[in-house]
Amino acid sequence: MSMASMNVIPAAVILLALQAGSAHALDEQEQRARIEFETKKGEYQIEHSELLFKDSELNAYLQEVTDRLFPDMKDKLHVRAIRDPNFNAFAVATGGVYFNTGTLLRLDDESQLASVLGHEGTHYTGDHMYRSVHAAKSASVITLIGGFAAAGFGIPPELVGLVGYSSMMGFSRGYEREADRGGFDRMSQAGYDLRGGALAFERLDRELTVRYIDRGPYFFASHPNVKERVTNLTEFGGESPSEGEKDTDRYLAVTLRARLDALAQIHRGGDGRTLVFLLEDEKLLKSLPPESRYYLAEGFRLRAEKAKRPGKDKRSAQEIEVQRASDAARAVQEYELTLEQAPEFAPTYEALAMSHYRSGDKSRALELFQRYVELNPDQKQTGYARQYIELLSKELTP
Repeated sequence: MSMASMNVIPAAVILLALQAGSAHALDEQEQRARIEFETKKGEYQIEHSELLFKDSELNAYLQEVTDRLFPDMKDKLHVRAIRDPNFNAFAVATGGVYFNTGTLLRLDDESQLASVLGHEGTHYTGDHMYRSVHAAKSASVITLIGGFAAAGFGIPPELVGLVGYSSMMGFSRGYEREADRGGFDRMSQAGYDLRGGALAFERLDRELTVRYIDRGPYFFASHPNVKERVTNLTEFGGESPSEGEKDTDRYLAVTLRARLDALAQIHRGGDGRTLVFLLEDEKLLKSLPPESRYYLAEGFRLRAEKAKRPGKDKRSAQEIEVQRASDAARAVQEYELTLEQAPEFAPTYEALAMSHYRSGDKSRALELFQRYVELNPDQKQTGYARQYIELLSKELTP
């Protein structure tokens, strides 16, 4: 998904959509049939796309936690993970709940997971999808406005059809608070640590600030805003301060593959700022295997490379240059630490080789490129490294 802020839907467009929809208002039975049809069509697209994260153990775990929260909804709520590096989750009118791998990356334990699943499950039990369509008078209005919203958020095409019929776009503040309350009560009944939700959203709030994002494709990013969500959950927690279950070890073990996949997606997107924030500032590195330090090094490298394109960064050019130099040096330091802690992880050698090559240390660069090729015999992946080996071998031959 794009990290750009959501485009504002022109008021005139919304007005025209409402006028057009009200002229062909559907009765309740027709509206529900329309919602179910459109939702199943959207879910079919997901089913036949590359979005689903194929991990049977993970999906069974997500379902188990959901069933614990909603024992009265077994066989009605169905949860699956999707491959998306952003913090998001959404429910649809058929009882499907889709959970981003990027959300799993940003959570610490099962109690935080339960806070998200409890909220989404309450959107379903509260019939929020239908109630929102009914308030707009026509299902077609939701489709149109949802389409505009999806375009503004940069939603993948496989999900666009579901936006207007799911919690993805966000509901009214009343419905969101209702889902907060319902999810919190479900957590309490299931015996989870009730501080989990507030802790998860405090992290999201910090991430939005660090990345200069006011609104974006995030779980509840603006309905109400994240700060209000933290206030809600903290307020509810004050009513029931007792500590409950977290089950950190199990959560981290079952979600590991998904969290690593999300981390790799953030890396492929070139988002160094987020990599540094999550792995360094939020200390998520400690819950990942040693080779994950490579992504922290890459985060500093990417942040250094983009230091001269500050966007909303209000620092002076001198301050930015100082930070750039610091980040570049830190990247090298983290690459070296990764070599020590995960000496068989091939990508580190290539990245560090390029760093030494650019700095003029050709002998060390050649050594690292050669080790990279030894560890990764794939001819296609190592093509550039082999070219550098040939070039440097000639240059360093007496």
